[in-house]
Amino acid sequence: MFQMDGRTVLVAGGAGYLGTPTCLLLKAQGANVVIADRDQDRLAAALETVTAAPGKGGVAALPLDMADEASILACVEQAASAFGGFSGLIGATAFNSGKAFDALDAETFDLANRINITGTFLLARAAASRMSSGGSIVLYSSMYGVVSPDPRNYPGEMTPNAIEYGVGKAGLNQMVRYMAGHYGPKNIRVNALYPGPFPHEGVQKAHPDFIANLEAETMLGRIGRQHETAGASVFLISDAASYITGQVLGVDGGWTAW
Repeated sequence: MFQMDGRTVLVAGGAGYLGTPTCLLLKAQGANVVIADRDQDRLAAALETVTAAPGKGGVAALPLDMADEASILACVEQAASAFGGFSGLIGATAFNSGKAFDALDAETFDLANRINITGTFLLARAAASRMSSGGSIVLYSSMYGVVSPDPRNYPGEMTPNAIEYGVGKAGLNQMVRYMAGHYGPKNIRVNALYPGPFPHEGVQKAHPDFIANLEAETMLGRIGRQHETAGASVFLISDAASYITGQVLGVDGGWTAW
């Protein structure tokens, strides 16, 4: 039920910190993987890594700018034709300004909404339109679309996770529920997962006190490892989750269950 031989899955943000392990697991399960990302250097590196990894699925790479509707539509069209079929979308993109609440300007807030909400809507709708025989969509939300960041976890001059990021992810959670109802009659499942604390390696090295605070907030007493959203994502895409739709699954070490 977890095997995906012959299926094609587009992974938007597939060259990212959490996206690349997901691409690797998809290929290992037999899927054809289309990696899409805005950063061309990172995209080239991910293409090389995933192509060289075990698995019989094919691999392709496409540019994608989530702020540009034309780029989104072109990416979906090319992904749908890359391997002669299209049945899955994993959306693992996000924009986070990193700005403090009082420093956030309207232009940046609007850009975040354009990428995190509007861009995701356009991507999912375009992908669903190419799933003629049904399929599955999995979107990456965040724990900060469910709960608010605790300012006490950010020592010194660190800025708490920016407001526009959590607002966009909360909107994504509702979008998933709506689209699940809309696409259910077409046998297209729509779900989301929300990662908990998965700071990049650079943050881990630069801010050990911050990492210790994050670890203390989880039931497992540690931050997430880079690969640990991949299993949930591929599960939701696969037939093993064939009766699951409209759900938002936490992959957060118990962060939001306290």
